[in-house]
Amino acid sequence: MAEKSPVTLKQRIHSKTRHEIIFGKVVPGERIPENRLTEQFQCSRGPVREALIQLEKEGFVVLVPNQGAFVTKISPKEVEDFYTLLELLESKAVEWSSPHLTPVDIKKLTDINNKLKQITLNDKNPVEKWVPLNQVFHRVFREKCSNEKMNWIIEEIRLRITRHRYTSLAVTAFDDYLDDHEAIVDAIRHGNAEAAKRAMETHIHRARLVLMEFLSRVPGF
Repeated sequence: MAEKSPVTLKQRIHSKTRHEIIFGKVVPGERIPENRLTEQFQCSRGPVREALIQLEKEGFVVLVPNQGAFVTKISPKEVEDFYTLLELLESKAVEWSSPHLTPVDIKKLTDINNKLKQITLNDKNPVEKWVPLNQVFHRVFREKCSNEKMNWIIEEIRLRITRHRYTSLAVTAFDDYLDDHEAIVDAIRHGNAEAAKRAMETHIHRARLVLMEFLSRVPGF
């Protein structure tokens, strides 16, 4: 079977490998063998190396001469920087989107939070259940804030933070997060954009503290 165009193949390898890193299929410090990728995608080493170079530029892997590609370890400073940005951007997205959210949107947010309430730490893979639903909840505000660039930037940051969440299994404050969500929705329901903004700031700040506490207990993770 003939290979697809190198550009398309590189994109497929990049996307698949990036997804595996973000969602914890490969962990920090783990080596990503080139031969595994060439076998998986039935291709030569060229597109694989191009994809790995792109992942290195994005901060997902480090290329070590004569050793190969390794998933980058989690930097506490990187996590703190991302969450600081996220706290500013997501709270602003909530503030801007509040006047545009309809009763249908509010019901959607409430329904998502009700689904999150059904997840417990006793479930099998609770983090894998929590993160996608949580992403949908937060995405509502970005999509309704009338700023497409804001949506794109926050999505990229959340993808990178998702990697840290899956790796550390840091989502342990379910009840607190659910209360935060309810405070955000309640403020929007009452037309109080400023209160909704503050509730989102509190929510993101809490999530940052949870993950930073984990990283402080597991240095060099």
